Amino acid sequence: MNHVYSYTNRQNEESAIGLNDSSSLLKTEAIEYQKLSNHHIKLANIMHSHNQFQACLILCDWALACRVKALYIQKYHAVHPPKELTMNEILPLVHTDTETGLDIALFIGTIQHISSLEKFDQGQTIKPNYIKKLLQRTEEILKELENRSN
Repeated sequence: MNHVYSYTNRQNEESAIGLNDSSSLLKTEAIEYQKLSNHHIKLANIMHSHNQFQACLILCDWALACRVKALYIQKYHAVHPPKELTMNEILPLVHTDTETGLDIALFIGTIQHISSLEKFDQGQTIKPNYIKKLLQRTEEILKELENRSN
């Protein structure tokens, strides 16, 4: 039987779980966002190898957004992070006592902007070697953020 997982089903499951299991629900949600982030970056690498640069950047954006949402869940104990996070929300999530996180937040904002461009001329806008560097930097940031969440 094919089961469609809807928002209503998710709410029913959450209310059935109760408050005692809320921490396990939070952990599960954060893990799911991390898995989704890993999936997006794998697809981004595939798209890059097929010279689908805009798709690659969109997937990089999605991977970063998922990883930041996992951090949001861990920090604020909220099962449902906002659909889109602003720079004011991202910066405290990537900031640590030893790292300001400003470079990561700026990179995330840059990827958000580039991936949202409607007209993306692959030959003129960004050269393929720059896309490769953006993909590599995305992977580095994802690894760094994953290490912080463990």
